[in-house]
Amino acid sequence: MFAIDDRSWRGKKATLRFSLISSSREEAEDGEGADAGWIEWEFTSDARNLIQESETYAVLNRQAVLGFRSGYALKLYEMGALRLHRRQSSWRGDMTALRAALGISPNVYTDFAQLRRKVLEKAKSEIDQLAHFRVEWREIRQGRTVTEIEFRFEPKDAPSHLATVEEIERHAVGRKARREGIVEAVRAEPVAFSPTPPPEASSEVTFPRGSIEYGPEILPKIAKRHGGGWDIDLIAEAYRAQMGDRLVKLRGAKLISSWTGFCESFVARRGRP
Repeated sequence: MFAIDDRSWRGKKATLRFSLISSSREEAEDGEGADAGWIEWEFTSDARNLIQESETYAVLNRQAVLGFRSGYALKLYEMGALRLHRRQSSWRGDMTALRAALGISPNVYTDFAQLRRKVLEKAKSEIDQLAHFRVEWREIRQGRTVTEIEFRFEPKDAPSHLATVEEIERHAVGRKARREGIVEAVRAEPVAFSPTPPPEASSEVTFPRGSIEYGPEILPKIAKRHGGGWDIDLIAEAYRAQMGDRLVKLRGAKLISSWTGFCESFVARRGRP
């Protein structure tokens, strides 16, 4: 039996209790002494909702994970992905807890200024470039000594999320330079070539002007899955307002990723209806 915090129909605090498994079916092998077989079970609807909104498992972007060069950035990314959509999307701990969470040996970066420069600032710059959220931290001091750190994780808005998608799709060569803003301008000489005709527009997902229920099938599915129960056309109108003219040129995989990120950030900002 599971128990989670909930609200009653009167809006008061309540505890929801439910079973994990609604039914099971066991298929045993024939014959005495058989020690093999199959068992199937079905989760209850409440359990499925709990798993979908899990605070134990996090969805990680494979390309982002492979793109991190700092192991500390990857640890912080996992921490943020796990907490991003919680009611309290933050983490706070003392220096011992921080080192344990990020895998920092107690024998290195004993000076906090060095730890900030070598670990925190580098990890933040990679996460801000490759993750679907941003991270900020606050230093809690006793006198002049930093005793605790609090991380805050916030989803990116649609334009920033789109820039992240574009960066992930680019080659890793030059990523550090782009992150630090020191990319050199290169003048390309004109080269004669035979342009490849663009793919048919109908083969790419575009954002509809009317109700998304009548647009590409994947868009309402994303809104229903990541929109926290809000009206999907209400989310769509907010998305159109934020993207503006950029939405006309956005299509395909970039649109899907941007739309998914916006739905998640919409719920994070407004909560659930």
